[in-house]
Amino acid sequence: MSFALLRDLRDLKVLVIHPRTSEGEFLVDHLRRIGCTVSCLWPVPAELPHGTDVVFLAMEDEARPEIERLLKSFPNPAPTMLAIVGYENPSTLQIVLESGALAIVERPIKPFGLLTNLAIARNLWLERQKLVKEARKYKRKVLGDQKLARAKAILMANRGTSENEAYREMRDQAMARRVPIDEIANSIINAEQLLRPPQKHD
Repeated sequence: MSFALLRDLRDLKVLVIHPRTSEGEFLVDHLRRIGCTVSCLWPVPAELPHGTDVVFLAMEDEARPEIERLLKSFPNPAPTMLAIVGYENPSTLQIVLESGALAIVERPIKPFGLLTNLAIARNLWLERQKLVKEARKYKRKVLGDQKLARAKAILMANRGTSENEAYREMRDQAMARRVPIDEIANSIINAEQLLRPPQKHD
């Protein structure tokens, strides 16, 4: 666990969704001592306040419909979620899994372990966002490669050029127009689709 991560925890906007009890007040006070900016809401809100980074959510059986509604309203990406549970049963386990919680805080809430749970959950969240970003980047690259291959095939078929010649032509056009080669590939594909004769239907 890096010192940078621990330092960054102090800049987080933390929302505690917990009944207004002494235990809820203790949790809020302890998070503030850590250095987080903390607010507390109960009953369960219809949606999160804008800019919420971390949510401590009490899994109260009587509030299950409201909790499910809140979870469905989460933005993408959802905030770092920590579930507060008092006992284990199939119903509680199901809602915890549905919440996407990255850590569990057990009742009675104790100061020991709160910072660790928060730091681990945030670190897992950051790693997940990094993986999502890398997956999107890889997907864009694959789609770009597919478009490039299709555009080369169109040029080769229409002009009788080799694959290398088709690529050089697209690259030269991209350099002359000062645009990405993917844009040239898109133009070729779009032009080919426009020129393609309409299909006859029986």
